[in-house]
Amino acid sequence: MAVFVLFFIAAVIIFIGFLGEIIFDKTNIPDVIWLMLVGIIIGLFFGDFTKGDALTQIAPVFTTFALVFILFEGAINLNITYVAKGLLKGLNLTLVNFIFSASAIAVIMMMFGWELLPGLLLGAALGGASSAVVVPIVKKLKIKKESATVLTIESALSDVLCIVSAITIINIIKLNTFNLSSVLASILGAFSIALLIGAVGGFIWVTIQNFLQKFSKSYMTTIAFLLVIYSFTEFVGANGAIACLAFGLMLGNAHKLKRKSDEVFALPHEAKFFYAELTFFIKSFFYVYLGMLMDFSNLYLVLIGLLITLVLFLLRPLSIFLTVGSKAGEKDRIFMEIMIPKGLAAAVLAQLALQEQIQHAEYFSTIVVSVILLSIILATVLVFFTERGSFKGVQKTLHDFLFTSKLGANKENNQK
Repeated sequence: MAVFVLFFIAAVIIFIGFLGEIIFDKTNIPDVIWLMLVGIIIGLFFGDFTKGDALTQIAPVFTTFALVFILFEGAINLNITYVAKGLLKGLNLTLVNFIFSASAIAVIMMMFGWELLPGLLLGAALGGASSAVVVPIVKKLKIKKESATVLTIESALSDVLCIVSAITIINIIKLNTFNLSSVLASILGAFSIALLIGAVGGFIWVTIQNFLQKFSKSYMTTIAFLLVIYSFTEFVGANGAIACLAFGLMLGNAHKLKRKSDEVFALPHEAKFFYAELTFFIKSFFYVYLGMLMDFSNLYLVLIGLLITLVLFLLRPLSIFLTVGSKAGEKDRIFMEIMIPKGLAAAVLAQLALQEQIQHAEYFSTIVVSVILLSIILATVLVFFTERGSFKGVQKTLHDFLFTSKLGANKENNQK
């Protein structure tokens, strides 16, 4: 493919990503849908390019950087004080929903002949809700502040939980052992070292930035140091992604750890804006790349994705009932039931499974992309109808449907 064609496609992707964000802001229709549709179109018309060696070689690097940067950018925006206020409910909902979702997906995949661990890995990838989709929608919904806080915290924590759980399962698969003590010792050891490196690295970088900001500001040097943290952590045999998470948390909340007499570096708003723009760039191209991977020749996998999506939406009310209960108002509860669209973390983890050559990983992309697309569309449609009072929740809708069907069947039998 000619260079000018690639440049033109890149420009179109950026413009569509920008327009998608404007449409999202006005209509609640996520930009992810348009980006993935662009990728699907590119895949249909430039199929040879999507399967070329160049893209195959670049994909693992791009996937790894996307994973690292998602964790970092999410962590620097995670206000520890804010999280603490609604942490208990948000954490409860995150854990319960994740356990139900991951377990259900594992069972579904075992019914289709998969082994337990690959099924759990797929479940871990799809076990959360996308903060990139949930947070902007929640800001526009007319719900109680407490409900909005719980949903925001859940989406923020679930990205991390999905990534940490998926990495843990990959490590278990690679260790090829079911000895629980040795598995836990190996994983906890690697994670502890990673957290320590990330936290110490964050403290060191905050100290360096205290000195450097007197002379110059360079947001790119932080990204460079982030890559140093990742590389060093991987070199010593620990988990680089977790280290980057700890680094981001330290950097984003350093100003809260200072004493009154100290001057501690606080990440400026301009830096967060810059990192958000970089996330936009990564997100735009990654979702297009995902669309390119969509394999319509295997509708079997797309149907599995549809089944998983429906099961996740049917299970969600149980998670809400067990954690939130009836304390939220009826409309708040309905919104909380439908706010489980999948997103970038799931997409990255699907590529990570392929990169690590996990069993059935060649099917992950199509299934995950299907669930992302279908869950976002379904959540968007249900939000639209809920706002207008047409959708009364999953349970009531099912009850009304079954009752109407049964009533119709009885009438038909009586007529006979």
